[in-house]
Amino acid sequence: MVVRITLWVLRVCVLCGLILGIILWTGNGDSIVGIHMLLGILTVLSLWVIAVLTAMAKGGNWGLSGGAIVLGLVVTAFGLTQKTILPEPNSLHWIIQIVHLLLGLSVIGIAEAMAGRYKRMNAAKAVAV
Repeated sequence: MVVRITLWVLRVCVLCGLILGIILWTGNGDSIVGIHMLLGILTVLSLWVIAVLTAMAKGGNWGLSGGAIVLGLVVTAFGLTQKTILPEPNSLHWIIQIVHLLLGLSVIGIAEAMAGRYKRMNAAKAVAV
């Protein structure tokens, strides 16, 4: 149940973060950067909760969960430093924005994979009992 709720929190945060990111990308919402960052932090925390619960489950995959934790660290570090990698007046800053978008979308992909694995493990336990 916790994984299901956490996955929904992650999905909503990613969707809202994506919408706010598009608004920021168009240059119309400098005042919403803090909300976008908060959604990113909640997304990464949700990913980490799913990763830990999946790893601790019987038959859990520590490799996938470890990768998710590392991905969360990378997404957080990249998100917090993206303005300094290629400053915005630079015409190549869009590359940093694309990488940021792809990293954010990879979070939902790995979270969905782990949650699916967790559900299958629990279903297999229910059948075995």
